[in-house]
Amino acid sequence: MAITHYYTVMCDIVRREDNGKWLLIGVYEDTLGLAQLPAPIPGLTFFMRLESDRIGVWNARVRLEHLETGERIFDGMAMLNFQRPGTGMVPIATPPFQFMHVGTYNFVVEIQGQEREPVIHSFAVVLNTQRPAMQSGQVR
Repeated sequence: MAITHYYTVMCDIVRREDNGKWLLIGVYEDTLGLAQLPAPIPGLTFFMRLESDRIGVWNARVRLEHLETGERIFDGMAMLNFQRPGTGMVPIATPPFQFMHVGTYNFVVEIQGQEREPVIHSFAVVLNTQRPAMQSGQVR
């Protein structure tokens, strides 16, 4: 069995429209800016593009951890359901939690039965002291 990871997008909410299109709300780049710590978060969604070489359902262990301290923010389970071989879009929503530290965080997905390394999406949490300057060519 081979499941291939293509990308992960971190956002506030993911919804699926009646026409089958995905709606991603509050998309983050690789940095999440906070006004203060601790910071209660109502939850995040990690939207993953995966590909499977076969039909099936796989369990996955997911966790969010602070890289510098090793603190686990949460642990959970997810199901990956492929109704046909090929690409699948998988939103994994977290429960509400709190960020206590700035620094690098890893969202880790370990797919049971997968011989490959876990899927890791890294991002930074920073305190917003000012809005970053726009770069040439950016639209605000």
